[in-house]
Amino acid sequence: MANSWSNSIFLRRLTRTLRFPGLAVGQKALWRSLSLSLLGAATVVAALPGRGEIIPVGLDGLALPSMAAAEQARLEALLGVQQIEVLSTLSPDRTTLVVATSSRVVPEDRRLHFLNIRTGELSDALALEYDLISPDLPLRWIDNDTLRYVQQDPYGPWEIITLNRVTDIASRTSVYPTQPEDGEVLGVAPDFSKFAVRVYGEGEDIIYIVFLPSLRRLEVARLPEDLEIRPPAWSDSGTQVALVMTSGEEQRLYDRTPNTPGLANPVVQDALGHLTPADNPFYQHSTVRVFDFSQPEPLRLEMVAPDYGGDPFAEVSLSPDGRRLLVKRYRPSPVAGRMHPSYVFPESAYFEVYDLDGHRLDTIAADALRGPTESAGQFLGNNRLLFWGTEGLNRHLYVYDLGEGQAAEKQATEGQTREEQRVLTPLPMPPGSVDPASIVTAANGNIIIYGFSSVTQPPELFALDLTEGSAGGGTPRSLTTINAAAAESNRVRVDAVSFTTGQGDREGYLVQPAGSAFPPQGVPIVLWQQGGPGFSMANEFATEVEMPLNLLPNFGLPVLVVPLSGREGFGPELYRALADGQNFGHIDVQEGADIIGQLIQRGWTTAAQVGVTGCSYGGYYTAQIAAQFPQMVAAANPQCSLLDTLTEWQLGYSSLLSYLIGQTPMEAPDRYLQASPLYNAEAIRTPMLLFHGSDDFLQIDVARNFHDVIDGDGVPVTLYEFEGVGHSLYGSSYETQAAQLQIEFFRQYLQP
Repeated sequence: MANSWSNSIFLRRLTRTLRFPGLAVGQKALWRSLSLSLLGAATVVAALPGRGEIIPVGLDGLALPSMAAAEQARLEALLGVQQIEVLSTLSPDRTTLVVATSSRVVPEDRRLHFLNIRTGELSDALALEYDLISPDLPLRWIDNDTLRYVQQDPYGPWEIITLNRVTDIASRTSVYPTQPEDGEVLGVAPDFSKFAVRVYGEGEDIIYIVFLPSLRRLEVARLPEDLEIRPPAWSDSGTQVALVMTSGEEQRLYDRTPNTPGLANPVVQDALGHLTPADNPFYQHSTVRVFDFSQPEPLRLEMVAPDYGGDPFAEVSLSPDGRRLLVKRYRPSPVAGRMHPSYVFPESAYFEVYDLDGHRLDTIAADALRGPTESAGQFLGNNRLLFWGTEGLNRHLYVYDLGEGQAAEKQATEGQTREEQRVLTPLPMPPGSVDPASIVTAANGNIIIYGFSSVTQPPELFALDLTEGSAGGGTPRSLTTINAAAAESNRVRVDAVSFTTGQGDREGYLVQPAGSAFPPQGVPIVLWQQGGPGFSMANEFATEVEMPLNLLPNFGLPVLVVPLSGREGFGPELYRALADGQNFGHIDVQEGADIIGQLIQRGWTTAAQVGVTGCSYGGYYTAQIAAQFPQMVAAANPQCSLLDTLTEWQLGYSSLLSYLIGQTPMEAPDRYLQASPLYNAEAIRTPMLLFHGSDDFLQIDVARNFHDVIDGDGVPVTLYEFEGVGHSLYGSSYETQAAQLQIEFFRQYLQP
């Protein structure tokens, strides 16, 4: 990419992240249209696949029996759910946002709109449709009619684009190096006066701030090979900027041998607990730097983890006035049985507030913010903080008052200390999940706009007015009805459930067809597990086969969602549990068996009516529980599954496997064999429906071998190999056909 800086920040969207092996499915989804249409097509009659087949699915699709007309219509409506992305800041008059809507099945079919948040009216943003390619978000309003943003031109240069939506007139300024230089732009100041660029080098990269219009640049950091840098945080004026250097996992997870890091790589050594803090680069070099360009010496503050409490830094946010810094910090994982903690795989998080002299002003360590990957914070004006975090089965928003200005005067009047007044206050929300990529606030912090969904609420945008005495009393107000058709077709009920496992009590929820009784009696139940491990399993709307929370229940098949060991939202001990001791590969599987046993004991279902499904690590879980407890599962649908930990350690995500297992395959081959569904497949007696992409970095050859072992033992098994698809079907039109296959498979095998 000589003579250009590549774009490092693409359109952001909240997705169900499938961590193993290190992939956010929505961010890496295949942006293609496969021109497949099962729904609404002419009736095609063909036999369902027989036992033991490997069926390639290409551009021509499959000939499948048609569903009943009413079911086809419902499936089409549910799979037609639109993802909503917020692309801009709120206009100065607090009326307008730029939003994008796109189909989850065909995400490249995207439409851009101007949203009037007072009326809910959507108008087409046609000028942006043609010009918006890969912007650094958010787009910024510089007045009520004019937008400005930065993006990489398809031919290389970066462009600053200004667009007036009334006149449809645009101006462009190109910015690019004139000499060969590989790198990427990390971010742009809110006032477009400067941007941060990373220039790749041998052994270390250099971070520069480039000033406009002079184009001079200032070196602000050097980045060692094993560390990563977070996107810069700016003050509103662009005068101050904060940079965080922190640990980074493998960067070449999609390029297999010979590019995979080896045993000596610091990431792997950290994961195994072999590095002392003194020798651990992810501890020693975790750094925050704040620059103030109004000063003769711009470096205003430098904090290195060992000198500031020891815990590594994750990310930062600057107050709008540039005077204070919100810092997210990681607590390293003290895994049982290991010499030293892991800094690359932390167990929890918390937040601190500093002034630019390095004085710590506050610490916020609430339960809702402990998730290392599912917590974030930002300033809400200069004196409040807005947090997003996962607690239990919900991802909600919280406000924290820093206790200055009017709040401090009120405290003094009431005779209360700052510590007594400052609490993390949850905003009024029903059960469900906020999309952190959709959060937008007014400049004064009194209006918050966010995306939200739940099993009973398809994704829409909502607004909260925090002004004291505001209309509605600070209750959420719906801004959009983009998914009204999906809401009308979604006929489900959801009930909280709890179980007792050998590892403790587990909370979850059961999604059933509307009108079902609770507790249920003798019904089919499909246990679903999320990708990961890690991440939460929260209450959200999802109709994909990878996450069929709303798909299967709408066709008579209840889905049980229970987060088990290794999930966020329930504290560091449960989150770290898979890595402790000898737990990986069986502790969460045993928990699932405990839960299935209780489902049967309570009479909710029978042994002939229990199904399991999931993608990525969820696919691993599905295959592993069928291998370890072959009599407890009547039907299993592993998707995009990790099946061979030996192969994956050698060719892929060696650091995460090292963290989870605690040893390498060279040290403990038996543990890797026991933790691999492939080498336990001979025990499987459960009918299997396998989904796998031909281009998945979890090799299709392993899935074929897994299929062949099961087939060789006479167990019904079919592998659908989706051509041209990577890790999961999310974002491809294959979802429509896979949905029908999944529904019919569980209907066939989960009979009373």
